[in-house]
Amino acid sequence: MPAVIDHDARRAALAEVAADLVASGGAEAATVRAVAAAAGFSTKAVTHYFPDKRALMLLTYRHAALSSQARTDASQPDGGGDIRALLHALLPTDPKVERDWRVWFSFWGIAIADPEFAAEQRGRMRDFVDQIAAILAADPGCAHLAAEQRPAIASALLAALFGTVTQAIFDPETWHTEKQGQAIDEALARIAGVVSITGRDER
Repeated sequence: MPAVIDHDARRAALAEVAADLVASGGAEAATVRAVAAAAGFSTKAVTHYFPDKRALMLLTYRHAALSSQARTDASQPDGGGDIRALLHALLPTDPKVERDWRVWFSFWGIAIADPEFAAEQRGRMRDFVDQIAAILAADPGCAHLAAEQRPAIASALLAALFGTVTQAIFDPETWHTEKQGQAIDEALARIAGVVSITGRDER
């Protein structure tokens, strides 16, 4: 009797392999043939899930986005919000987080000239701004923020995160773990007026 294949699990495993290739060699390194070789599969087996390079990059990007979503979800306390934990969870202080950022950077380069990929990126960014705004609403340290302020503050915090991460990825010696955390905490104080939160460490 032939073995039952978990296609979702295999697709996720191939996306992991592709993400590693993109992170180390850029988008051009993650060809269908290269993914097949790294995963120990035939090219034909991989094309069952990724018929071409474009489909491979799109699914790899979405896989990285889902990994990020799981990471940010895990950062939040039950029954409340913690904006500092959310932003710190996305700093590239861990190899997996750094890898996902490198995948996103590669995808952004493609999205500049590809309307479908650009729409995908635009949707992801809008969703993340909405998530940040929702966390601001649930975070007791942000109770002073009016509802109409939150979208603009969320966008500014996302911009601060992108700026910090970009410098950390390309200048890791200067932007070490402690400096990344300090930059985010300073952005929270400057943009959202969050200096300390009851029950958490003072910043």
